[in-house]
This record gives sequence, structure tokens and C-alpha cells, in this order.
Amino acid sequence: MPKNIKSLISKVYRLSLAVLIAGSLAACASSGSPRKSNTLSEARLKADANAFTHTKLAKGYMEQGQYSTAKDSLERALSISPYHSDTNYVMALLMVQLKQYPEAEKHFTRAVASNRENSSAAHDFGTFLCQTGKPLEAKKYFDIAVANPLFNRSELSLMRAGECLAAIDSEEAEVYLKKALSINPRLAPALYKLARMKFDGKNYLSSRAYIERLFAITEPQPESLLLAYQIESSLNAHDVAAEYATKLMRGFPASTQARSIRKAGRE
Repeated sequence: MPKNIKSLISKVYRLSLAVLIAGSLAACASSGSPRKSNTLSEARLKADANAFTHTKLAKGYMEQGQYSTAKDSLERALSISPYHSDTNYVMALLMVQLKQYPEAEKHFTRAVASNRENSSAAHDFGTFLCQTGKPLEAKKYFDIAVANPLFNRSELSLMRAGECLAAIDSEEAEVYLKKALSINPRLAPALYKLARMKFDGKNYLSSRAYIERLFAITEPQPESLLLAYQIESSLNAHDVAAEYATKLMRGFPASTQARSIRKAGRE
């Protein structure tokens, strides 16, 4: 699993107090009694409020590394409101941290099924599925995240979908990455990924265009400098390639990428 799971855990989760279970709504609608319906609604809101309290406590425990205590709080919350979206979301992140991946998937599924507007849960579920080798399922949840017009990280979901699909469908991956860039043209990972994909497809001029856009907004790193060197070498622009090689070896002499160029020069 990725090294950045802890950063997921420390996010501020958008917790909702008004998540109602479809079955409860059906029961209210069929009762024919306004008083009974109101009573059920009030009971559900109270249950969700209690779940919110325990979930908030659990997040605090998780941030302190007290995972056992956090799990107890989340289990208590779920005993009160089993399908509370945000409680299931936080439980999913805890299960990822504890490497209990089937449980994580179960709770991610419940979180999104209970509230399709919980875009943070949908995005992180997509990331989880991609990193566990399920790119097509991941795409479904990235799409759910993006479908919410109030979600303020749509470009990240689009970018992650593109990165995830790159290994199985480069054309669709490119569509997602370009959509991400249409929202945020300065999205450096998307620019690098497109440059890499175009290079792998032997479209060197297009690859050069993306790498130059990347260098216009961010400082070159070993990985991107090596790619730039490879692009220019493939275009027979050897002087430019040599400039990139020099920048790489002077700026990052101990990097794997610099060592690979030095090794190639000795062969």
C-alpha cells in the first residue's frame, strides 16, 4: 500500500449529520402517521449526531496513533448508525492503516453507497482500488467523486483516474489527464504523466511539449530531467540532451537517474 496513507488519515473529513438510511425513509413513508414519521426522523438524526461525536473522537485518536482506541470509538458509532457515511469512511482509512484491506473495502463501499456526495470517500476509495490492482473499479469511484459539483478536488480525481488507467488504456488515461489539466493547467504530475506516456508511445514532439510545460511551472527533478534527456536524444537533439544530462548529474549526482546516465556513458 502507498506510503501516504497517514496523510489521508490526517485530512479534515466533511461529516454529515443528516444521512438517512433508505430503509428508514421507506418505513417513514409507509407509516401513514406524521407523528410516527417525525419520531423516526428525529431518532435517526439523533443516532447520526451520536455517530458524529464518536467519529470525531476516533479521528483524534488516529492522529495520535491510538488505533485501538479509535477502532473502539468507530465500532460504537457504527453500532448506533451502521451505515453512517463518514463513520464508514474513517473506519475504512483505519482499516487501511491496519492493513486489513478486505475490511477497508467493505467500509469504503458502505461510505459511498450511503452518500454518493461523500466525494472524499469516493476519491480515496478510487485511490485504494487503483493501488490494489483494480483500475476499472477505481475509475467508477473517481467518476462518482467528480460528479459532485461541490467537490473541490475534481482535478485530482481526474488525474488519479488517468494515472490508474495508463497501464491498461492509454487513450482513456489521456482523456482523464487532459480533463484534469483543463481545470488546473499547473497540475505537475499530470503534465509529467502525459510526457511519459507520449514518450512511451514514441510521440517525441508531443512528449517534449509536455515536459517543457512542466519545467515552466516547477523545478526539474531527477525523474523529469532523465525523461527530458531521453526525449531530446530520441529527437537527435544531442546538444539539448547533453544540457539536461549535465543538469541532472550536477544537481542530483547521487540520484538513480544520474547513475543511469553515467553508466550508459561508460558502455
